[in-house]
Amino acid sequence: MGLEHLTHQEQARIFAAALLAALGIVEIVAPWLFWCTWAYFRGARAALPPDQRERLARVLAQREEAEANTGRYSRYAGVFTIVIAPLTILPAVPFVLPYSLFCLAMAGATLLSYLHFRRATERRVAPLLPRNPWASLSRVGVAATTICLFGAALFAVYPQYRLGVVVVIASSIVLLFIAWRVAVAPALLLGNDSQLEYVVDEHLRYARATNLLTLACAPPLVLIEIATATLPSAAHFYNVVIVVAAGIAFFTMLAVSFSSTRKRLKIA
Repeated sequence: MGLEHLTHQEQARIFAAALLAALGIVEIVAPWLFWCTWAYFRGARAALPPDQRERLARVLAQREEAEANTGRYSRYAGVFTIVIAPLTILPAVPFVLPYSLFCLAMAGATLLSYLHFRRATERRVAPLLPRNPWASLSRVGVAATTICLFGAALFAVYPQYRLGVVVVIASSIVLLFIAWRVAVAPALLLGNDSQLEYVVDEHLRYARATNLLTLACAPPLVLIEIATATLPSAAHFYNVVIVVAAGIAFFTMLAVSFSSTRKRLKIA
């Protein structure tokens, strides 16, 4: 039977299952995408002279070794995502539930990666000055995440999406919590090149917190889009307004997150 014989709902379920399986494969094959160090310094490396580029490479390599993050938690989440992907096809399973579980697994993997990072910072000497979280947390990012969360919460009025809304919002709150903890964590200084290590730590803190805020926007946005596509047309205009608002918030954060990878470092 071809896809043309399937209902819109059945086609949407098959597409969602394939998308979840693809996301699971990405988590297994490229776990570094979810807690990366090198990717945040692409712009900085390109702008540096060769000697400073080598210096930065040494500091980043030492940083990754100190954090001791192997990406295994993202791989575990990827396996879980692939296992639950077929549930999306089953009519008895609420359409948004498998995606909500994927979000929760991704948030859990990110939390475990953060705990690796925190243990690494606790073993090192750090400045004693208290950290201002707003130096690393983008106010635009916090506002964008709030818009996405509020938009998703509005769909709790529909019983079929209530559980999905709760799980998605819980996932985003976990990611927000991690972003906050990253912003206030002590600096990870190894003592080999303290000046550059501090510059790297400040940039990495901002880039990771921004990336986490972007990730926190994604689950509510996808839930909003899924719900809007499957709800009766009577509520279409109202829901499209929510989709547009959440979409603008998410893509704004995507732009802010991307710009952090192009930032140039001031290295003495």
